[in-house]
Amino acid sequence: MNSLTLTTILAQDGGGGGSILSLLIILIPMGAILYMTIIPQRKQRQKQADMLRKLDVGDEVITTGGIVGVITFVEDELFHLEVDNDVVIRIAKSSVARSTAEPDPAEKPASRSRRGLTRGDAADDGVVDEDEK
Repeated sequence: MNSLTLTTILAQDGGGGGSILSLLIILIPMGAILYMTIIPQRKQRQKQADMLRKLDVGDEVITTGGIVGVITFVEDELFHLEVDNDVVIRIAKSSVARSTAEPDPAEKPASRSRRGLTRGDAADDGVVDEDEK
């Protein structure tokens, strides 16, 4: 590119103030989207790696395929799972979804609402009925 072409391009820019603003308008949302997707994925991978490091012989696990078993032997990248009496399978460590000792993150604790309470449970909430006086 010769200097005349570069000078012509810079002269058409009109000072450069508008182009920086339009560049920021594009880059800031893109940066926010990247931040909001990459950081949670990194945290999830770290949590999974920590869980895999803590697993040992005798721990009960659930695989990504839904198989439930007890770890009987640990190799470099494999676990031996006993899924039934005298039935042992080998699985990759990366296929372990979670340990049954940890609560399932997909399950939410049951919330107690007024509609779900029975008459006996309602006495525990501090409200006194007229016939209980």
